[in-house]
Amino acid sequence: MRYVPAALVFALLQFSGVPRVDAQDTQPEEEAAQDGNEPAYVASHPLDALTHQEIERATTVLKAEGQADAATLFATVTLLEPPKDEVRAWAEGQNFGRKALVILRKNRKTYEARIDVAAGKILTIREAAGAQPMILDSEWVKARDAFMADPRFAAALARRGLKRDDNVFCTPNSAGYFPGEAGAGRRLLKVPCFSSNDKLHASLARPIEGLMGIVDSETGDVIDVLDGQDVPLPPAPDGYGDRLPAQGAVMNPIDMVAPQGPNIRLSGNLSVNWLNWSFHVRSDKRAGAIISLVRFRDGKRLRDLAYQMNVAEMFVPYMDPDPTWGYRAFMDAGEFGLGYLISSLEPGADCPFGSFFADLTFPNDVGGSFTRERALCIFERYTGDPAWRHFSGSRKAVSAEPQIELVVRHVPTLGNYDYVVDYVFSPQGNITLRVGATGFDAIKSVSAKDMDSATAAADTAHGNLIAPYTVAPFHDHYFNFRLDLDADGVRNALARSTYVPTAVATPTRKSLWTLKTQRYSKEGPIKPDHMVVGGESWRVVNTETKNSLKQNPSLWLNTHHDAQSILDISDPAQARAQFSSALFWVTRYKPEELWSAGLYPNLSQKDDGVPAFVADAEDIIGEDIVTWYTMGFRHVTRPEDFPILPTFWHEMTIR
Repeated sequence: MRYVPAALVFALLQFSGVPRVDAQDTQPEEEAAQDGNEPAYVASHPLDALTHQEIERATTVLKAEGQADAATLFATVTLLEPPKDEVRAWAEGQNFGRKALVILRKNRKTYEARIDVAAGKILTIREAAGAQPMILDSEWVKARDAFMADPRFAAALARRGLKRDDNVFCTPNSAGYFPGEAGAGRRLLKVPCFSSNDKLHASLARPIEGLMGIVDSETGDVIDVLDGQDVPLPPAPDGYGDRLPAQGAVMNPIDMVAPQGPNIRLSGNLSVNWLNWSFHVRSDKRAGAIISLVRFRDGKRLRDLAYQMNVAEMFVPYMDPDPTWGYRAFMDAGEFGLGYLISSLEPGADCPFGSFFADLTFPNDVGGSFTRERALCIFERYTGDPAWRHFSGSRKAVSAEPQIELVVRHVPTLGNYDYVVDYVFSPQGNITLRVGATGFDAIKSVSAKDMDSATAAADTAHGNLIAPYTVAPFHDHYFNFRLDLDADGVRNALARSTYVPTAVATPTRKSLWTLKTQRYSKEGPIKPDHMVVGGESWRVVNTETKNSLKQNPSLWLNTHHDAQSILDISDPAQARAQFSSALFWVTRYKPEELWSAGLYPNLSQKDDGVPAFVADAEDIIGEDIVTWYTMGFRHVTRPEDFPILPTFWHEMTIR
């Protein structure tokens, strides 16, 4: 893992002519790592991501013991964390163990192995019967090529006046689970297709409506071909602009500088210190980035705020019932991997030039690893707002300080969408979780040119016309964050406060509001009570300690974007993403409970995550608890989304 100031990145970009931090990496990423060209780093913290050498050793041990062979694919090779109490007690310089969780696919079966990497031995291995790990690179290629070679594909194109040579391409998607569908129980991908041209960005290619293949991605068998009513391909715009659509004015460059140097201090493999903050960052194939051991120095005390924070799942269901659209209910983290599809960041566009950029190492599918260059950036910024201010009328003067923030950012690119995921730290002790959705709307071809067309009402029943002959279907986004918050320690409770209108009888007032607080006693889903007139808020409260005013310290969960799924639980798409039906879930801490839709959401029939975690309704007052927060929003598409989708942000703040 490497991190360098952006000034060096910019110099390399200028003088090497290639977008690389280290110009010596000239081979494809996976080959370079396997051939030993990957710069070595040694784990210096018990929560560091597995190194290239550790990933290779874990898979080599399995092969040496006959548990894997040359045809075995590795869906997951990730750090198996040490016990939480050991990590919390660990100090720099002390020894720590290194273990790995490996999920492998061999002979069409899934196995889970736990490996002691340091000792080079298998601790446990078992078959995970019926489980389907995340989708693998080779499967995308096999499914795509199998469908495009099928004679039914050629016939469907011919019926539409197209040939394979007409800039036609296909891109497999996760299949979901739908009872009675052909190929149930097999490892399926669904393959829609598009037509492009030399000038058109692939994400704006025109969909070939009504055509889709269903393919067994392990065998290459084309299980079924859907060939519905075809719609003529609409005209397409020439390109999509460099960054933003032309606005009729040229913007002068704006930049932020730190003339005396940054306040950020990095050590080891992404341990971060900034002002009073300290925390650790780790790369993960599924989550993207995991933030751990978040602490804040308050005077002489280093106070615990969070043991771990990360995206635990993303659910994106589309609202179009057409057979080639209705299956689109993606579980982006568990099916694809936010880290696996993390994108390199561009200095000056994705992150300021003054940023630190980190190259991150991820496991590949064949037992090695690859490095994504500039996959994460860390920077501080002046927001343009006052952190606090007051104007003194007597002195005719303002007392104020500027608001600055520290941002840790990565951007997974999942098909047409780019998700900017930020963890933002303020000097006041606040943490803001932000997700910005950008990229492109998913689009379908329709017959309506505009809303006066005869087919307009039918064509826009489940989406909006965003360009002539082009509809973007409505859809939802649900980002579930696993928040293992430790408010001044691990003995916590979750409290709900409601604002209650209260009548009073005084000479001057007739009403006011008071605060009513209750603590949740059991694990379960936490849904807003929309019948509460004044609203409500939530806090993670320390149940053991008190401050100088004899109050229990707490962390206030200040939500801003909290839509929950309104799909019926009997809908197969919703059944496997039930976490999205509640604003919060609260669980007792268990080290194996890491993913809100369970360990195996790909092709799953139900949500084996938080609904299963809370089934025993354990007591949670005064316990080590985990809060699962769903940041949700409904995307009502609009013409301004086309041809590019300007980034729009959603956030919550831990105060």
